[in-house]
Amino acid sequence: MRRQLDWKQLKWGLGVGALAIAIFGCAGNTAGGSSTGSTATSGSTASSGSTATSGGLFPEVATVNLSNTPALLQYVFLTGAGRAPATEVAIARNMAVSDNFGIETSDLTEKTLTLTSNQSQILATNVGLLTTESRNFTSVDVNMVRYDLIDDLGTRTFNNIQGIPGSIPSEVRIFKGRETLVPLFMDGSTINTETQNIGGVDTEVAVFDRAWFDSVNRIDGDTTVVRGFLSDYVCFDVSSISSGLRPTLSQGLGTANRIFFSGDGYALGAGNPSAGVVGGAPFETIFAAGQDASVVGRYSSPATLPSGIGLSVTPGSYTTLGVDPTDVTTTDPVLARKITSFQGTWRPHFQQRQDPSSGLISDIGYLRNAHSFEAISIPSSLDDERQDVVFVNQTIGTAANGAKFATITSMMWGYIDMGTKQIFLYPIANIGDSNAITNRTGEVAGTISTQYSSTGTSTVSPQKTRWIDFSFTTPAPGFPASGKIVVLRR
Repeated sequence: MRRQLDWKQLKWGLGVGALAIAIFGCAGNTAGGSSTGSTATSGSTASSGSTATSGGLFPEVATVNLSNTPALLQYVFLTGAGRAPATEVAIARNMAVSDNFGIETSDLTEKTLTLTSNQSQILATNVGLLTTESRNFTSVDVNMVRYDLIDDLGTRTFNNIQGIPGSIPSEVRIFKGRETLVPLFMDGSTINTETQNIGGVDTEVAVFDRAWFDSVNRIDGDTTVVRGFLSDYVCFDVSSISSGLRPTLSQGLGTANRIFFSGDGYALGAGNPSAGVVGGAPFETIFAAGQDASVVGRYSSPATLPSGIGLSVTPGSYTTLGVDPTDVTTTDPVLARKITSFQGTWRPHFQQRQDPSSGLISDIGYLRNAHSFEAISIPSSLDDERQDVVFVNQTIGTAANGAKFATITSMMWGYIDMGTKQIFLYPIANIGDSNAITNRTGEVAGTISTQYSSTGTSTVSPQKTRWIDFSFTTPAPGFPASGKIVVLRR
């Protein structure tokens, strides 16, 4: 059984060559209807609901269904613990990140943070990418505009907090059409009061403890204090694959029906998130394949909006549950009382739906134009030469209303390295194996060659790559020896 971590240990740092953790959530991507075999499907369709043939530079592979919109950047304030019995409240607003292109600030929306209570609150803002493929913000500014303290001396309000940290060393990567979460851990020791002589008068002032903030947010040995991660997840419904070939969740939560990728990590989902279970179906994040640490949570299905055209379905959602640090009844993280830590969204890798009011059929997954075989690579927050890759064989079916869906019949996962021109694939059951050695059993190695830009020209830039040629001397059973990988980026 994998170790369950205390929520304050989740500092989302980068390991050597890969991210340490990511959170996932997902629901099914199948629907009832007759199968049409392995025919290709279209992207967005005409108002008649009919499916048009999708073109594109490489029509033999899927196309990416990411919106041409700014990235969604979400600051998540994770508060709790501290000096009892005081109550401490801080008001946060005007968060800012900066890179070589400039500063991006949130709006005037305020978040009231009870530092001595366990909470998870999100302040979201849209961030443009200008002409870049991605942006990496290396500095975060925290702005607290008020601090309230209630203790045995009474209630005091401080409208000025000394030492509010600016230019905190950070690594926060954003991609167009995707979501990035920036966790900020704060507790009752983050802001303190002290007596200072101001104009000859002893005055109580509020002071932000930057050293303490750094200690609860930074991984030991890391020079970067705050690290963001991609928080929207691609779901692959593997429920049609034999249970013996699928990974399992720990704590007796069962065999995974769904596997999740963001580029920054993996997670497993069991049960049916559409079954109406309170809180959703169980899922478990895995920090890195072959490691024995994880965090459990719940995930729920998308919600259909009451009316509209086009994409009238919200993404699915997930919530992770961490150990409540105020629970002193047990030291067992599995038995301890849980609190909400992180929340985010997911979408299926491919699925269409018909809008009931307009009859329009639209793609609600990450891909359009899906075929019986697809290979998808997913950049990480490092945005470097190494990317996760997923190979799927699937049956493309058509529901009675004309919407297409995919039923995955076999799947492998692994990574590509554009620097060494290598690709490695593994059985999906390995993702849930906490042994780093057996996690690599069944490895299939191949090579990648030409990388293509959005215009179809050859490129060596990982950031500009949109398709990649692959080949195997000895392919994995049931998978092609050569073909193209589509990169999940706008």
